[in-house]
Amino acid sequence: MSEPSKNPCLLYVGCRTSQQRHACGKGIEIFQMQSGGQLQHLQRIEAGINPSFLCLNKAENALYCVHGDESQVSCFSIDATGRPNFDGTMYSGGSNPVHLALSPSERWLLITNYASGNIATISLLPDGTLGAITCTLPLPGAPGPHRHQQRGSHPHQIVFHPSGNWLAVPDKGCDAVHILTLDEHTGMLAWHSSHRFPGGSGPRHMVFNQQGTLAWVVLELSSQVIAAQVQAEAAVLTPIQIVSTLPDDYFSDNTASGIVLAEDAHTLHVSNRGHGSVVSYSIDPVTGKLLQPSWTSTGGKVPRFICRIPGTQSLMAANEDSHTLVLLEPSTGHRVLAQTGSPVCVIFQSRDPS
Repeated sequence: MSEPSKNPCLLYVGCRTSQQRHACGKGIEIFQMQSGGQLQHLQRIEAGINPSFLCLNKAENALYCVHGDESQVSCFSIDATGRPNFDGTMYSGGSNPVHLALSPSERWLLITNYASGNIATISLLPDGTLGAITCTLPLPGAPGPHRHQQRGSHPHQIVFHPSGNWLAVPDKGCDAVHILTLDEHTGMLAWHSSHRFPGGSGPRHMVFNQQGTLAWVVLELSSQVIAAQVQAEAAVLTPIQIVSTLPDDYFSDNTASGIVLAEDAHTLHVSNRGHGSVVSYSIDPVTGKLLQPSWTSTGGKVPRFICRIPGTQSLMAANEDSHTLVLLEPSTGHRVLAQTGSPVCVIFQSRDPS
């Protein structure tokens, strides 16, 4: 991996805040990454309960967040300095929203509601602020065998296929990845198909390669990753491999969490919350199969989230229970970049705020 870019950029960090989560976050934290990778804390935006998962629009002048364990989504306009200014909160279309994504046209904001088992579509006004809920789509399927984690459909992420013609929704509760379509004119969602995975595996997050011909799915509950070939026109995933995210000599509790494809598409990274590590696999360039796993400690507890630092092959991990943001280097291990309460999501604003 390479050192972070020398060009300063801003980071927005979503943090859990609630007593229910034993959290000590205070809101959305804003950092600036300096040359050499050092983080300078700039400010904190108090943003209600559990402003957890975040996303930016392409122009990077609008920020959206879900409020985990609640039933709301919020939006912020971003001024020339990079400061988010609150623009409004509305109902998320269900309970416990855990992920959100903008449609390719950016006319719609899609929300995964984990507890209520549905996907909601919210219209966006021309200025990027929240409009109205246009669709709520319950997801089909029988609960998996895990008594506490699979009581019904629990969608965990929305990932648009690179073609933009359909989207995939990993469903931890029903051991499935659902394929949906979005009508960009009306905001209406439609169920297309569901790909079933081993019982009790708990699909959580996934990623496509740039061509949309391969996909990799993290199985949270079984601590595994599935590699799959993708037939884009038919929206079909065909699993070709399943591998563990853990070393052979690790037998304690673990749940797999984040997934990142390296910028050069040669390496796949997955975080392990119990093991406190990121496993990195080489990718066979022809088949997409995962090879030669190696593990890097994140130096903390519960690395719920990992991401690529833009323009580099470097990774950042958010250790939720150790309250740290760390830079990961396989050759040297981890380096703590900042302390911040209960971080669960990091996104980068690449434009120069000056």
